[in-house]
Amino acid sequence: MADCCSCGNHGEHSHIPLADVIRECDRLFSLEKTGELGEHLRFWRRRAAEAGDKKSELSLLSELMGHYRMTGDEKRGVAAVRDGFALIDELGIGDTAGAGTIYLNGATALQSFGLAGDARKFYQTAERCYRRNLPEDDPRFAGLFNNMASSCIDSGEFAAAEKYYRQALALLERTGNLMDSAVTCVNLAQLFDAQDPEDPRIEEHLDRAMACFDSPDAVRDGYYAHTCRKCASAFGYFGRFMDEQELNERADRFHAGA
Repeated sequence: MADCCSCGNHGEHSHIPLADVIRECDRLFSLEKTGELGEHLRFWRRRAAEAGDKKSELSLLSELMGHYRMTGDEKRGVAAVRDGFALIDELGIGDTAGAGTIYLNGATALQSFGLAGDARKFYQTAERCYRRNLPEDDPRFAGLFNNMASSCIDSGEFAAAEKYYRQALALLERTGNLMDSAVTCVNLAQLFDAQDPEDPRIEEHLDRAMACFDSPDAVRDGYYAHTCRKCASAFGYFGRFMDEQELNERADRFHAGA
């Protein structure tokens, strides 16, 4: 991996090779090397801070928010959210679409740590940033809607959650995003189950999710493997054990050949 490069002039900041750093993040994530990914992100976050490269540091903090959410590390996760939001203010970029994505990542992390009230506030901030800067069909809205739906479920607002999930799914299907469409279909199945375990829409949406995984247009990459693994247990929960096994085996085959 490339090292930090210095500008060579006194008083100017050096910059870290952010594109290379993120590329390595993606590789480690796709290989499920969670511990190495955390060390990688923390190392380069420190290097960015030492170099005065605040924009790169903010990007890495955003990645760390997601990493700590996935690993359940509340203490470091909340600190990453706090530090990231402070950097947004320091850089004066709070009205941008990029800031909206970081607010979304932070809100999702806070929600996972049980801080639903704070999360709801920052989801709303993210939505304002997006609506101010992005067209309505921008795919970033799908991630926002999915996470806002999850927030609504936590507060028992099932009708609002269904509305957000359906908005997300419609957008994902229009843009051909098969893997996130599969996740959203599984989310809807779980939402229907929470209200009525006999709801026929549960099986309908599980079938739609499997159709996404089986589609010849689905790229069998690291994200495909991750999504297979992520959704497999939900199929098991609903008694579709063959689908659960198949999805786990697809993830295993990818990692065996990686």
